[in-house]
Amino acid sequence: MDLKEKFSSLEKKPKSLSKKSEDLDKNKNLLVKNISKKDQRFSPKIKNFEKFTLFFRLKGLIYLLKQDKKSKLLKFFIKRPFYHSFNLIKSYIQKKPYIKEEKELFLFNLKSFNDFKNRLTNKNTLLVLGFSYCMKPKECPEKRFSPDCRHDLNHPVCQTCFIGKCINSMSKEDIFLVIPDVYYISEKLTQIKKQNPEKEILFVIITCNLSIHMFSDNANMIKMKGLAIELSGRICVNNKTFMLAEKGIKPGITYLSYKNEDMVFELLSIRSKVFT
Repeated sequence: MDLKEKFSSLEKKPKSLSKKSEDLDKNKNLLVKNISKKDQRFSPKIKNFEKFTLFFRLKGLIYLLKQDKKSKLLKFFIKRPFYHSFNLIKSYIQKKPYIKEEKELFLFNLKSFNDFKNRLTNKNTLLVLGFSYCMKPKECPEKRFSPDCRHDLNHPVCQTCFIGKCINSMSKEDIFLVIPDVYYISEKLTQIKKQNPEKEILFVIITCNLSIHMFSDNANMIKMKGLAIELSGRICVNNKTFMLAEKGIKPGITYLSYKNEDMVFELLSIRSKVFT
């Protein structure tokens, strides 16, 4: 299937669409337009981790605590030590700390993907959309290993970037993150939860399978609802490549499958209708 056919449904816009919805479609079409044959995806057959044992998950917790140089996670934890301890233990005794509804979709503290979509329609919900930095183009004007994103529609590199198109399609009420390392996910989610006590926070984190398992128990500890979407491409497949990526050494590009790209745009479309 070529790219034009893939996004053909977005070109048939009904007359009743709001300006925000039109902008969403425009951003998606711009993404298609600016991907040349040279840049079309090649899916290397890279094997991922197959077993994430309790030992691995405990090592992940220790790693996060070591990265917690300013004790932000620790301070958040000790504010409600019994509550957080109970949630963390409960997460660890589960064989899997998530519900895997589809191959690349991981649900946290939700009944189903439809449950997630229904919650998006609530104005009191705050959506946090996070992208792994390794999704950035190599020519990114804000550098790849960085939480910064210019998302400039007039910049030639931003015009080809999936991250930029999504950010420009987001509601101003919601938050985006560009994730430079796995600690950043836990740090920002706890910070956002603390700053928005009256909101129901829903997260969508797009990252590799290894990072998903590194932060999953922490997400359960703070009882935050959301989903993680697994990346494809030049992902981290072992501890060595993961540790290099944590330091910004990540020459390969990662990306979502076309199906999951469609899903992300669908979620953004749901949110845009809430505030119109």
